[in-house]
Amino acid sequence: MSMLVSYTKTPMVLDAVGALKVTHYYGRSALDDVYTYLRAFVLRGDLIFSLTAFEQAPPPESRIAAAFRFVPDKAPFFYLTVGPDGPAEAFLAGEGGMTPISLPEAGSRFGGSDEQGFYWGYAFTLPRSFLAQLGADLLPGSVFTGNLYKYAVGEAAFGAAFPCDAAAGFPNGENFGEFVVVPY
Repeated sequence: MSMLVSYTKTPMVLDAVGALKVTHYYGRSALDDVYTYLRAFVLRGDLIFSLTAFEQAPPPESRIAAAFRFVPDKAPFFYLTVGPDGPAEAFLAGEGGMTPISLPEAGSRFGGSDEQGFYWGYAFTLPRSFLAQLGADLLPGSVFTGNLYKYAVGEAAFGAAFPCDAAAGFPNGENFGEFVVVPY
């Protein structure tokens, strides 16, 4: 099933768009199976997204990550990982490994609680100019692939939104699902 990503010319609230949830867990983590999701929309070509994990007191090794391939069947893909403390780390990943890159904008940390529990996360913007460097121009009808991950540094266990070959590890461009940009 594809994740629909709304395209809009006016700002939206991330809490009002659909969520892609981690539902596939591989191995047994000391952190259990943490409820995690990604929300995203495209604002005039900029990809706006957030990563959220429901953990009341996340240990420092806790991470949320997202990977996006904006050009079909071509490496490299964009990979972003973030923990409850410290800055996000971004990479271009491909057959040659993972190359660190600078994010065009810093993400904004958030946290709180709701009826589902305590959560933490980050919101990010990937500007249209940055996406163009990766070969993307996100307009209605655009299709890209990717996945969402929840893991802990030092553990083999992980969770993903789209099914994975756990033996291949992550991020793995072979285990990406489809994102479709649709008019809002």
